[in-house]
Amino acid sequence: MTAVAPTHVPPITGPISYARTHHDYPAADIFPAGRCGATVVSPVAGKVVQVRRTDRWQAATDNPAWRGGKTIAIRGADGVRSYLAHLASINAEVVVGKKVSPGQPVAKVGRTGRAGACHLHFALSIPCPRLEWSVRRGVIWPQVYLDAWSRGRDLSPAPALTSWKLVHPGACRAAAAEAHAGEA
Repeated sequence: MTAVAPTHVPPITGPISYARTHHDYPAADIFPAGRCGATVVSPVAGKVVQVRRTDRWQAATDNPAWRGGKTIAIRGADGVRSYLAHLASINAEVVVGKKVSPGQPVAKVGRTGRAGACHLHFALSIPCPRLEWSVRRGVIWPQVYLDAWSRGRDLSPAPALTSWKLVHPGACRAAAAEAHAGEA
């Protein structure tokens, strides 16, 4: 019998830890067992939809659109957007439109943007048609998915995001109208 490749994997190779909660919105700060520089991988098969290679965040202005520092957003084949932030570096071949597979290295863990410590900010959301930051940063709790993926269980967040979107039908439009949205 041929093993079937998973469609979802944890976004960092090696042992990780993360809290059950995150600030005041759904996301996970994932800490690798090692230090900065751990390999960040695509958690899903999909396409890169956004890349920010420059850390524009400054404490004096604290622009919320730039808090993630160096970032990547991937739209999975299941329609879910994965957001990876606070990256130290992004692999050169990772560009908008690039197809990625689960487990494919895309970056290194860092502490860019408004990160107090070296970690990966990981978030799940619906893709929006225009630039925005408040949906992209996370709308459903990813911990249950991280738990499943860490145990080798394939669990898609798509059904939960479909339910979320039904309750928040204007979320993308409202997020695109927020201050600094066009800078996301």
